[in-house]
Amino acid sequence: MTTFAELFPELPQIDRAWEDRKARLMALTADERVAAMRAGQLSYRDLAFWSAARPAEVPLVGTGQGGPGEFEWIAMFEPDIAENDESASRARTERARHARALQGARA
Repeated sequence: MTTFAELFPELPQIDRAWEDRKARLMALTADERVAAMRAGQLSYRDLAFWSAARPAEVPLVGTGQGGPGEFEWIAMFEPDIAENDESASRARTERARHARALQGARA
């Protein structure tokens, strides 16, 4: 029997793994998502999805240029912002600590 995907290969396919990951991410509480972000456990794709789905939950940091600020997960990669904002600096430090711990576990 011919599958739907075989009949219409030009149509986008559903990424079941990504759909499952999004569901697990959204099943977390807002505080759990923030903790996972600060520990470096969320991918760029996770962070972008979360920011689009629930922007009010994503911590913001001041950029010094007025306005509401920048998402913390973006700001931690901007040294001029991270150095001047305590939460972005803390997130950057926690992310580095988590990365070192992962490297140590793999060695």
